[in-house]
Amino acid sequence: MKIIDLGAHYKAQESVIAALAARPSLWQTEAQDVAKLMRHNFVDTDAMMQVMHRAQDLEKIVTAGLENDATFRAALAPLKRQQWKDFTAPPAKADLQDSLAEKLYNADPARKDVAMINLGDGARLIGKWLVEKAMADNVEFIVDFSEPDFGALIMNHAGDAGVQALADSFLKTTGPVTKRIVARPGQPLETQVEANEAKAKIYAKGTQAYGERVRSGDIFFTLTVIPTAKDAEIDGIAYNDYVRLFFEMCDQPWNEIGKAQEQLIAELDVAKTLRFTNNDGTDISMDIGGFTFCNSLIAKNVPGSEVFSAPRRDSVNGTIVAKGRFSPPHDRGEIIENLTLTFNNGKLVSYAADKGLQAFENELNLDEGARWIGEVGIGTNPHLKTHVANGLLVEKIGGSFHLALGACYTMKEYAGKPVNVDNGNKSALHWDVTTMLHGKGGRIYVDGRMIMDDGKFLDPKYDVLNRGWAAVDEGKRPPYWRDYYRNKGIAP
Repeated sequence: MKIIDLGAHYKAQESVIAALAARPSLWQTEAQDVAKLMRHNFVDTDAMMQVMHRAQDLEKIVTAGLENDATFRAALAPLKRQQWKDFTAPPAKADLQDSLAEKLYNADPARKDVAMINLGDGARLIGKWLVEKAMADNVEFIVDFSEPDFGALIMNHAGDAGVQALADSFLKTTGPVTKRIVARPGQPLETQVEANEAKAKIYAKGTQAYGERVRSGDIFFTLTVIPTAKDAEIDGIAYNDYVRLFFEMCDQPWNEIGKAQEQLIAELDVAKTLRFTNNDGTDISMDIGGFTFCNSLIAKNVPGSEVFSAPRRDSVNGTIVAKGRFSPPHDRGEIIENLTLTFNNGKLVSYAADKGLQAFENELNLDEGARWIGEVGIGTNPHLKTHVANGLLVEKIGGSFHLALGACYTMKEYAGKPVNVDNGNKSALHWDVTTMLHGKGGRIYVDGRMIMDDGKFLDPKYDVLNRGWAAVDEGKRPPYWRDYYRNKGIAP
């Protein structure tokens, strides 16, 4: 397979690289090599993807106006690069990683989908599976390789016009995209370069339209966040145990969970008010009348699960005391600990953190909408009951709730059903802040009626949301889960 035959994006990219190869610059020799390889007939997928990564980096250098910037070249030289050839895979069996990749794959050749495949460290096996599947299906795709330190260095050396050009180029690239598949890592082992805050704002604003397309459902996405050794260190869990927990969370009784969530949603959709409390000092209420909840299993996030919607924008009142460690979406490598947030008529009016307050404020300062709530969700994955920093896993915790600072979702349909989740809040930020109810005396009240106590649903029809496979008849459990509970001495 030749890279230039993979679709319009790669033909256009090859033209950029070929032009760079034809003119004197600091990158001419590199460009000449990559231009030649983009026309090479690859048999090995890994070798092809490494060239694709190199081509992506060169295109960004050109777009940012840095092809003759000696200062940038010098700053890049000592950087510990992490290109596709350096990407790793988690310590899990290949069949588990293939199974996860299969859950993530969402492209439909009959619909002539164009897929954006976002890959980061940890996705070496998953990413290869996804690319080979897309090629086998004759699906046009674009691979976006995550190399955060390189990206931050580009942004820091580019002028404002160069940063805007990068944003414009991203919007142009993603214009034809109909499906998005994301397999990215959690916390980086180390952060070498911090992006300039002002330039990061320019880029965030310039690419906000893409985020709006994703949140509206115009681009259907599936996402996973692969735990790293740093995640395990932050949360005090042995890395191999953390990885095993992650894959066990992916393998829950989704059919039964989906049915239970449909019944829970039926209650929430006709409710007017929602209130959460816990023993840490949380007491937050909001109006949800007229909004409807989404039944999120593993169609979009792997692992699931949650039910989510939006509150009326000006109705959120009270205080959240969210104990634990939090990973902000834009300050890579930063950790925030123990948040206290107070809302008045929907707006965040005061806040405190035991650690990482500046990182928290950096998120709030992205724009005005970052101080308002765009989503309310209840985590329902029964296999995780403790707070973690991993940004995807934390919002799925069974016996938790989360409020998203920033943008709401705007889709009109979810999993084939009409929904109303749009409360009008717009922002470049969408950050789920999760608060524990389990083990905290946490309660949920729907129209003043308690439906959860100490993080456990009270109605027996929601038992699977409390206990997972343990709530399923032993004869209907997969062998792994029969042995799992037997070994733990949990009666069927």
